[in-house]
Amino acid sequence: MICDICGKKSARIRRVTRTYGRGRSAFLIEGVPVIGCSPCGESYLAADTLKEIERIRLHWRQLTTDRNVPVARFRGAA
Repeated sequence: MICDICGKKSARIRRVTRTYGRGRSAFLIEGVPVIGCSPCGESYLAADTLKEIERIRLHWRQLTTDRNVPVARFRGAA
């Protein structure tokens, strides 16, 4: 795949989980396709992916299922 940033044929798609919202309206979206390029170090989302994320964000209460998820708080040096 060709990287939109540097133009090299080294872009790869990986699927990640992203968190959206905060507090009681926070939710996860699993399997978000992120395009990453190792030579230039950039990662980005395609336009279609952004549109789907926005659709999910608008209707997240209807599209999500409740699951128990363990949560840890990072307390290390930053």
